[in-house]
Amino acid sequence: MKLYGSFGSPFTRRVGTTLLLYQLKHEHVVLRGNIPEELEQLKKINPLARVPALETDEGIALVDSVTILDYLDQQVGADIRLIPQKGIERTKILNLVGIAAGAAEKSVSCYYEEGINAKRPAEKVHRPWVDKMYAQTKDGLEAIEKMIKGPWVMGDDLTQADVSVVCFWDFIKTHRPESAPTVCCPQIEKISEMANLRTAFLATNPYK
Repeated sequence: MKLYGSFGSPFTRRVGTTLLLYQLKHEHVVLRGNIPEELEQLKKINPLARVPALETDEGIALVDSVTILDYLDQQVGADIRLIPQKGIERTKILNLVGIAAGAAEKSVSCYYEEGINAKRPAEKVHRPWVDKMYAQTKDGLEAIEKMIKGPWVMGDDLTQADVSVVCFWDFIKTHRPESAPTVCCPQIEKISEMANLRTAFLATNPYK
């Protein structure tokens, strides 16, 4: 398998972390959409030219992190997969991961609006819209904070909820400007610190 993308993308990072946790043999190919020659290479794999993308051993190109994670779950046994195959626990994890992904997507949008890789001139930024996205990120994370059972998100065992929340939280925390509403999530922060001591998270952490 080949994973395409940079771990600067929290969506690529959660796939890379999952691959390592599952101990699945793969090659990581760093491709970034903001570098023209790498963008052209990425287009050959993903017609949308975005990351992450995964090329399976069968030569199938998977182009969305949700689809990729589902595929990876099918490559491992039920005793180690991070999302149960069925049942209410599966639904709870997917729901929580969906909230976390939504919060991250809002933060990524803000990052491209006015972050270091801003695509829009400062005078063109629509402040009410950006502020709304910062608020949505805050609301999503604080909702997750209330859902945490501890010591991991779902309780005693690490699940995909932890992988996704940690990867998204690390990105959001690193790139959230001081002008944005403060996000206070001590339980998420504790889980992030605990997770980033593990090799699979440390190996994909672009902020260490």
